[in-house]
Amino acid sequence: MMGMVKKIDAQGFGIIDGADGSKVPFISSGVMNHRVLEPGQKVIFSVRRVKDQAFAENVMVVGERHNWCGGT
Repeated sequence: MMGMVKKIDAQGFGIIDGADGSKVPFISSGVMNHRVLEPGQKVIFSVRRVKDQAFAENVMVVGERHNWCGGT
């Protein structure tokens, strides 16, 4: 899913505005490469549901390079 970081607090809790209009909470441990996110950054992420509540995980800033499969 795509979205934009709306806000993040000093404890690492934040909200992503999903491209579909949803508001998806995240925590800093769900951010790939331990990157510090800032409001306004475009991100991609997956959604995990816990007791009917959606949470963002595997959050990555759009345009970052990654090497998930060991390839180039």
